[in-house]
Amino acid sequence: MNTAYEFINKYIPIKHALKARENGSFLILSNKESNVYYLNGTAREIWENIDGNKNINEICGYLSGEYDVSREVLERDLIDFIRDMQWKKLLRLKKGA
Repeated sequence: MNTAYEFINKYIPIKHALKARENGSFLILSNKESNVYYLNGTAREIWENIDGNKNINEICGYLSGEYDVSREVLERDLIDFIRDMQWKKLLRLKKGA
């Protein structure tokens, strides 16, 4: 298991985007600074599974049933996605129970 994943897997991601809009297969998000970002199909599916209730481990568990990749690869990709969304000020984490 990825060390970074072990550290944050109980945290709950919270959407922090100002706006979200569909454009074909892409999801367009903007933050409070009016920066615009496009999410492709996979990133969009991760985003849509963030509901403010499920922790990162639960989201990873769902995605592992949807994609034919190893759990280790999925954990790494999920951590990368979360970090990217945090840098773009589209997502924040709250401590889960």
